[in-house]
Amino acid sequence: MDGKPARAAEGGQLSAPTVVIQHTKVRTSRFLEAGSRPPYAETTGSGTAVVLRGGRAYDSHWSRSDPDSGTTFTTTSGQPMTFARGPVWIVLAAGK
Repeated sequence: MDGKPARAAEGGQLSAPTVVIQHTKVRTSRFLEAGSRPPYAETTGSGTAVVLRGGRAYDSHWSRSDPDSGTTFTTTSGQPMTFARGPVWIVLAAGK
């Protein structure tokens, strides 16, 4: 995080076998937090993503029809994207 390995409170390094960079629309939130409006990432709709797994990067697509649904990730050819066994970290980033 911020150029340094993420660490647990106990001191060990955190990691995940799959990291997804999900490109979303980011706007200003309607809520106040510490006197200002923080960013809000919209996670419904669809867009592009990059899946990092096994030392490689895979271009992919994401979609989520409504806030009560899960997000679906597919390959560029439309097949379901596979993730490595274990934790998956999702990083929400401003869309390109």
